[in-house]
Amino acid sequence: MLQHYFKVALRNLTRNKVFSIINILGLAVGMGVCLLIYQYIHFELSFDDFHENGEGTYRIVQSYTQYGNDEGSDVETTYLTGPVAKNEIPEIADFVRVHSQYGVTVIANTETGVPFEEEEILYTDSNFLEMFNFPLKSGNPSSVFKDKYSIVISERTAIKHFGNEDPIGKVLNVNGGWAIADFSVTGVLAELPGNSHLQFDVLMPMSILLEDEQYTGDGGEDWTNFVTYVKLTDFSDRIAVEKKIAQSITTLRSEPLISGNYEVEVSLQPLDEIHLGSSEIGDPITKNVGDLDNIKTYSIIAIFILLVAWVNYINLSSARSMQRATEVGIRKSIGAFRRQVISQFLVEAALTNGLSMILGFGIAYMLLPFLNELMGLSLILDVATQYQFWIIVALTLIIGTVLSGAYPAFILSSFNAVGMFMRGPVKRKGFSLRKGLVVFQFVTSILLIAGTYLIYNQVSHMKNSENNMDMDQVLVVRGPRVGIDWDQMQPKLETFYNKLKSHHSILKTTGSGSIPGKGFDWRTGIHRVGQSEEEAESTSIVFVDHYFTDTYQLELLAGSPFLEEGSFRSGVLINEAALNAYDIKSADDAIEEKLVLNGDTLKILGVVKNYPWASLKEKHEPFILGLYGSAMTYFSLRINPANIQKTLAHVEQVYRQIFPGNPYSYFFLDESFNRQYQADLRFGNLFAAFSGLAIFIACLGLFALVSFSATLRMKEIGIRKVLGAGIGHLMGLLSKEYMILLLIANVVSVPITYYIGSSWLDNYAFRTELSIEFFLIPGIILLAISLLTVSYQTFATAKANPVDALRSE
Repeated sequence: MLQHYFKVALRNLTRNKVFSIINILGLAVGMGVCLLIYQYIHFELSFDDFHENGEGTYRIVQSYTQYGNDEGSDVETTYLTGPVAKNEIPEIADFVRVHSQYGVTVIANTETGVPFEEEEILYTDSNFLEMFNFPLKSGNPSSVFKDKYSIVISERTAIKHFGNEDPIGKVLNVNGGWAIADFSVTGVLAELPGNSHLQFDVLMPMSILLEDEQYTGDGGEDWTNFVTYVKLTDFSDRIAVEKKIAQSITTLRSEPLISGNYEVEVSLQPLDEIHLGSSEIGDPITKNVGDLDNIKTYSIIAIFILLVAWVNYINLSSARSMQRATEVGIRKSIGAFRRQVISQFLVEAALTNGLSMILGFGIAYMLLPFLNELMGLSLILDVATQYQFWIIVALTLIIGTVLSGAYPAFILSSFNAVGMFMRGPVKRKGFSLRKGLVVFQFVTSILLIAGTYLIYNQVSHMKNSENNMDMDQVLVVRGPRVGIDWDQMQPKLETFYNKLKSHHSILKTTGSGSIPGKGFDWRTGIHRVGQSEEEAESTSIVFVDHYFTDTYQLELLAGSPFLEEGSFRSGVLINEAALNAYDIKSADDAIEEKLVLNGDTLKILGVVKNYPWASLKEKHEPFILGLYGSAMTYFSLRINPANIQKTLAHVEQVYRQIFPGNPYSYFFLDESFNRQYQADLRFGNLFAAFSGLAIFIACLGLFALVSFSATLRMKEIGIRKVLGAGIGHLMGLLSKEYMILLLIANVVSVPITYYIGSSWLDNYAFRTELSIEFFLIPGIILLAISLLTVSYQTFATAKANPVDALRSE
């Protein structure tokens, strides 16, 4: 019988080619998209699982409260946290510390002298490559840091500095940060896995960093800028270890914690949870932080796309079921049991789903490069070797077969055999399941269109918001790192600025320790004179020269900009957000007020309007601009874009003349700042792509339903045409049912759209509004798409010769 079922199923597929193609294509696209989403989700969930000894490895996360208020969490510990914890806590088998090289460092091959800027540099303990299984192309993991002047570099860094030569034993000169010396290359890393939360090009020994006077002097143990990983012994009680580490930290840093009235709690974050668990904590190390909410969103989209495809199958099968009433009647009249009729339809559904799955693999393979380009990844379809994948495939086929085949099977098998021989299709009144499923498809499509529209609106809102800082036509040049003589730096900077401004296209210049979108120089607790220490607010500080406010065209609400002969201690500028933080009533009241920073008293010179130093996803926070004449991590140049190439050539010439031996690089501030929204844009692009595919699948089903409906009404249409009905009237007659369903879907989708849109916008401090077009435009777009889909078939039907339809009469 099973062989017979398959034979009949194949005959039905080939006899009704158009409907079979639509069913299989719709399901194949749905399954292919789901496969792509599964591949992406699997990649996101696979972070750091390549470490062979990763189980039992944790990162220390600290959560602070001050005066009962939650002060957030971060992963930055002191350099003593790891060693002290290991000595005091027997459950800790080992530890590793990691410290970022903040900013850019210049590294040059000592033989060629050619300098390159390197940003991805980490200082690590000597056992780093033993605790973590990063692949070494050359070198021994246990001995690469035996000498404190050893350096490990990535393969691409080796090619950049040494070409095709063997880099082992070669010497690199490092100039920047805590290391200004020659280092011998002792290891070359193979390409780092893309699913690692740590991404770096250079590893340097921690011992070099710890020799700096910052850590050897008084209070060195209070610098909290190390990330500490611990390896627990087998069967350790993680919660008990967390409490012991918290007690160890409290003892180690008792003075600053007690003086600031801080309480600290420790949690141990498993290695494989870092990628998706770092968005809510301070983390200077993790690259490409994942978003669990996005993964949930993609999962829901995948499910809905597959449901839309299955709904197509159910609708077409149930709509065509009456055509097969005679077949089922004959089967039942010669003795077929109901379960056998059901089995026949389930086999057909299984065959359709199976063919769709095979085609879906091909579609996924073709769409994978598109996904990689959208997400900036290099994914490959490697899930076929995983047993979990085949379990999901099997469940998808089973669920798809039951969902898409059960309804028509049970409907037809329930009819009386005699009734099935009656002439004409059985008509059902009211709101049928088929209509309900069409509404479901429409609602899903509207939600996806609305989501795409909202994402792009929000990103556009953030990029184009009035931000009180003019970033247009600002060219940023990285400051020098090599050959710095601090005693001569100030006159050299003035010479540099004057030579730059000698070109007519360069209007203003300034130097600063950081720029918008690139973080800040310092963050610490500050309070106003008259406030208690417990009222201190965490405040960001950026060092600038006295040209900064003019170059960036900051608007002063009160006070005056910096004087040329001033210094950091002679006065600072604050933003509006700092007024509330320091309990100052107005900008005018702030002038001549004083702030306390680490015991120093700073006068407020002026108040500037709030401006974004980071993404507009975050609210404005207290910010201070402090004067530092030799601030030169970045040079910002306001230019006239009339002849950009000549301007760039002049800037490079002057830079190389004033700062010889330093690599020259530049970028435009607005482009750099807007890269903060790259993740949102990628999310929007992927959301739009998946939405388009879901709508395509829905339109396939709508086209097939309209075609079938028109086929059933050919004689009616023929009679109406004979009696004088026009093409427009007939098109309206055939389209009316689906337009009513679309109207119902629009009404149903409004509260759902509002709830989901409002919830998503709650993640943004500066958000667009849910105006009326947010609810109208998705419906109008879907209406246009639906009309195009329906009109093609209804027009063809209405144009048909009525004689052909009535010939059999």
